[in-house]
Amino acid sequence: MPDLSVTNVSVDDVMPHPRNVRQGDVGAIMESLRVHGQYRPIVVQKETGYILAGNHTWKAAKSLGWSFIDVTYIDVNDDDALRILLVDNRTNDLSSYDKIGLVELLELLAATERSIEGTGFDLDDLDSLVGDAKNPLTVPEEFPEVDSSIATEHQCPKCGYEWSGSTR
Repeated sequence: MPDLSVTNVSVDDVMPHPRNVRQGDVGAIMESLRVHGQYRPIVVQKETGYILAGNHTWKAAKSLGWSFIDVTYIDVNDDDALRILLVDNRTNDLSSYDKIGLVELLELLAATERSIEGTGFDLDDLDSLVGDAKNPLTVPEEFPEVDSSIATEHQCPKCGYEWSGSTR
């Protein structure tokens, strides 16, 4: 099992991965760091000092003028480092919210003194989510009946797998 200990290092001792293709919202991360501080370490390849997870957290910390940041070093080769860099971003892409539960949490916090500060959401987001939750998609009455004998083309929106066939 790898050593996942946390070390506090100078922000200048680590650097963003030069192959990181993710574009993050540094401003939102700065707000989170300002409100909450750093609550999880960034992940850095031991041999190179490249950040594999937390590139934008590092940028936000630098922008806030931080001198130190919490890091977990992992000892992986360059190929595995790239895989970790990609999977950390991709698994976030594949996530979704329980919108009703999200609205409940945001409404709970909105009723507090600090409202939804430091959540990454603003009150406009909450209004939009409330509207979506109260108006779920419905099939209009004038929507035509499905003719299940008609062959159709299908494609999975997540993996791209394609198939043909009727709905029978």
